[in-house]
Amino acid sequence: MKEDFKILKQKVKKSYTNFKKQKLISKTTNKIKSLQKAKVFSLCKKTYDFIISVSRRIYAKTYNFFNATGTKLGKIGIKAHWVSWIGFCIGIFAVNFLAMEMYGWALFAILLNRFCDGLDGAIARSTQITNFGVFLDATLDYIFYGGVIWGFALADADNAAFACFLMFGFSAAACAMLSYSVIAYKINSEQALNLDHSPFYLGGLAQGSETLVVLILLCLFPSGFVVLSVIFGILSLIKAFSMIVAAYYNFVIMAKK
Repeated sequence: MKEDFKILKQKVKKSYTNFKKQKLISKTTNKIKSLQKAKVFSLCKKTYDFIISVSRRIYAKTYNFFNATGTKLGKIGIKAHWVSWIGFCIGIFAVNFLAMEMYGWALFAILLNRFCDGLDGAIARSTQITNFGVFLDATLDYIFYGGVIWGFALADADNAAFACFLMFGFSAAACAMLSYSVIAYKINSEQALNLDHSPFYLGGLAQGSETLVVLILLCLFPSGFVVLSVIFGILSLIKAFSMIVAAYYNFVIMAKK
């Protein structure tokens, strides 16, 4: 009886020791996982900060280049709307190239179009910004973007449904932005014009530079059209709804203060 009790006691002690070891191992594993998550988060944050820093430097240099070039062209009599129309005509060729699956040429036409889009604004700033010029620039841009999406649908019938979804998201974001601009211009309020005052505004999400990056990726990796179109379509819809909430905040809540 004593021997059985001794054996049972040893088994219980052994089980308890094993339990403590497993608990210690589990705690250690959780700590390691937490440290790994912290390191991954820190690395992601550093990467994001680095990308933002680099993009700001590139933007500043690009902005200065366009301003200098635009000033020179403005002095010799080149009109901003001439450049807008030239860029638009070049951009429309991208639709034809995409339909024929000539993605390299399509990318070339897209980049030239975006170059002209940056240049016409610089020329206008160095000479005179007109209401019609602002209207023309925005209108031609949206027609161009819609045409490029259509081009991808023409290139592959399997892309048609996803191209429609991308167009849906893009149109929603574009309409929200333009509608906001109309009301902001109508009430002529600096507070309303400054979207950054709204805690609901998502900044540059799904705007010009992001759209250009997506178009470049689609031309370089046309087989990834489905995934990229869904991702950017969703981002565009998020941007549209953030604009609605931001508009309510700026035009209703802030107007009462």
